[in-house]
Amino acid sequence: MKNNVDSEEDTKNQFITPALSHAGWKKTSMLMEYSLRSDKRCIVPGQNKTTKKSPKGPNKPDYILCYTPNCPLAVVEAKRSGLDDYEGLDQAKRYAKILNVQFAYSSSGREFVEWNAFTGEERRIPLNQFPSPEVLWKRWCKHRQVKKTDRKSLSNALYYTSANGWTPRYYQMKAINRAVEAVIVDHRKRCLLCMATGTGKTYTAFQIVWRLKKSGVIKNVLYLADRNQLIDQSLAGDFQPFANVSTKIQHGKIDTSYEIYFGLYQQFAGDEDGDAESTLDNLKQVPQDYFDLIIVDECHRGSAREESSWRVILEYFASAIQIGMTATPNTAEGAKNADYFGDPIFTYSLKEGIEDGFLAPYQVISVHLDKDKSGWKPEEGEKDDLGQILPQKTFTLDDFGQTLELKQRTALVAKVVTDYLKHIGRYSKTIVFCTTQNHALKMVEALRACNQDVCRESPNYAVRMTANDANGISLLDEFVRVDSKIPVIATTSKLLSTGVDTKCVKLIVLDTGIRSMTEFKQIIGRGTRLREDAGKTFFTIMDFRGVCELFKDSDFDGPADYETDFNPDKDTFTTGQDPEPQAPKPKNKRGGHTTGEPPKYFEVGRVSVELEGKETAYLDEDGKLVTEKFEDYTRKNILKMFNSEAEFVELWNGGEEKKAILARLEKEGILIEQIRKELGDPDIDEFDLILKIAFGHPPMTRQMRANRVKQSKFLDKYQGIAREVLDELLQMYARLGVTEIDSVRVLQNEPINRFGGVPRIIQEFGGRNQYLDAVRAMEQELYAPLTNP
Repeated sequence: MKNNVDSEEDTKNQFITPALSHAGWKKTSMLMEYSLRSDKRCIVPGQNKTTKKSPKGPNKPDYILCYTPNCPLAVVEAKRSGLDDYEGLDQAKRYAKILNVQFAYSSSGREFVEWNAFTGEERRIPLNQFPSPEVLWKRWCKHRQVKKTDRKSLSNALYYTSANGWTPRYYQMKAINRAVEAVIVDHRKRCLLCMATGTGKTYTAFQIVWRLKKSGVIKNVLYLADRNQLIDQSLAGDFQPFANVSTKIQHGKIDTSYEIYFGLYQQFAGDEDGDAESTLDNLKQVPQDYFDLIIVDECHRGSAREESSWRVILEYFASAIQIGMTATPNTAEGAKNADYFGDPIFTYSLKEGIEDGFLAPYQVISVHLDKDKSGWKPEEGEKDDLGQILPQKTFTLDDFGQTLELKQRTALVAKVVTDYLKHIGRYSKTIVFCTTQNHALKMVEALRACNQDVCRESPNYAVRMTANDANGISLLDEFVRVDSKIPVIATTSKLLSTGVDTKCVKLIVLDTGIRSMTEFKQIIGRGTRLREDAGKTFFTIMDFRGVCELFKDSDFDGPADYETDFNPDKDTFTTGQDPEPQAPKPKNKRGGHTTGEPPKYFEVGRVSVELEGKETAYLDEDGKLVTEKFEDYTRKNILKMFNSEAEFVELWNGGEEKKAILARLEKEGILIEQIRKELGDPDIDEFDLILKIAFGHPPMTRQMRANRVKQSKFLDKYQGIAREVLDELLQMYARLGVTEIDSVRVLQNEPINRFGGVPRIIQEFGGRNQYLDAVRAMEQELYAPLTNP
């Protein structure tokens, strides 16, 4: 059969969609033009803004075929007629791999080419013999070895569909489907899901619970977390559809009239020292088989550690399906998640989330203070501000904020933070991580001193949020709310390091040593959420302790290699039992503090502390932090857009409006007005700015270019009003730039409209096209080479 279809859309409309419909695939079972990724946000160095970049490579499968909603069985890639039906198969395979789909098809309207991921077989099938949903479902079940008794459960495991018809993101879909299949098909009792902070772990958990309940596999569910904040967020948010059958366990008491239970580990675990008798008393309220499913949120937090009192909960309800969820899988011996839950059945990293456009990118400002580098040693017999004799030792960064409060250091940190907030916006939500609760108190005092003008009107502009500060904790809900302006700055030690949904935090300040890769990842996760509606498109990490050296660790975006079993509600924490040989410590050169009995505490206000310097690093195309200036960033982006200077000049002098070209440049992060500021001359032409930055040409001002045209014989080609109009446009160009003369609309403006208005002026040139030709010719003359070949 021969057809003359011109476009891919024609192929779909005239051949592929009818063939799929004939096979029994309804519109409700097809996801059409489903975007796998969003536009990636890229930070423009030094400009406090981001640009959007479209995803690289193919991003929208033409068809995703689902047996039940959001449960893909196949992808179909269409190509225009004239191409071989095999042409799109590799692209379909890539989509299939991303979506964890086992069947991929390609067609240009003659026949289908099928790829079976289970067998690796490729075959061609007639257009009218595409498999029906039931046939493809049975083939999938056969290859997956799904028992007949489980097929019905899997078919009934439908997604919850909201009123707005929200479709999960592709990675959420994969995580949910893998978990449900692992439970129903593989009969797994332990599963581990690893998803970066901000990627929707709670939504994923909700859909898993919903689908498993729909399947009939489970009835009673226990959702375990270690923070009231996490539980309250879940109940009021993603789990709201379960409102009638869910409850929050209070005081360790289980009301058996519900089906979905939210509880804190601590409520079951008795006391923090692991009182086994108290733990078992709480658990024995219900039979050991009462819960069919246990979701363990933030399971990196020692819940799987054998000696942990929390482990008693999991062991008592051993018959239940148990699913651990974390952003930071832990591999330290004795607390290894995989030892208990098994290897992750799904992983979605921070790097993937940023690259896919679902998480906010970050920049790192490393701040260097002189005493942090050199330390400070008191004179013999010298006393601190409290009248205590200072020990004869060199106090180092490990001590600052922990055993020694250098007041001028804290004041300088507060000033640097405040200066940056004045740059990005005084009301940009900020978390300052300090070494102890007392250090957090000293820091909030210093921040208030630096921001007296704002604090006078808003006393809660800066607050401390630690376990022993009731006022600060009471303001936590206000701090995390998207529509709440105050509080702006929260100082903390551990309380905000994990689990709190801080959607709009734009600045994370690190003034504490971090021993654990897991803790570091959790803290970074406070800023990863993307909220364009609230102006949050990136976040900044301001590092005073060299902690961000951990970004260079090969394990940063993989599993954590060392866990500190810290309690976020307390100041001090102790490391878990080190194996033999000792677990490796993170590569943090400047931070960290030792554990053991708390040493004596000193305060000193007379020691001066100076700022030695700052440097800023940004994420490059490969997701690596690089130190880059705006000029270097701009040059790199221009050279990515244009292979050569000649290619740029040809485009600039082509028929496209200059405004459209400049808009394309800005989309790639090439900010003309900022380049103009960097070069320090407001009269340089846009054309010359680009030639200067990218190709090293000495720039010309607009007036210089206008004078060149006047000195040439170009204007002699025109007479009367036409010449006067062109002369006026030339003067306008010298003042305002080429974009102001690049459209017919300029003829409506003063002083040009004095020549009789748009129709009269165009008539003087012989018509609209002739006028536009004249303007284009003048622009060609403006941008002609200095010396003609």
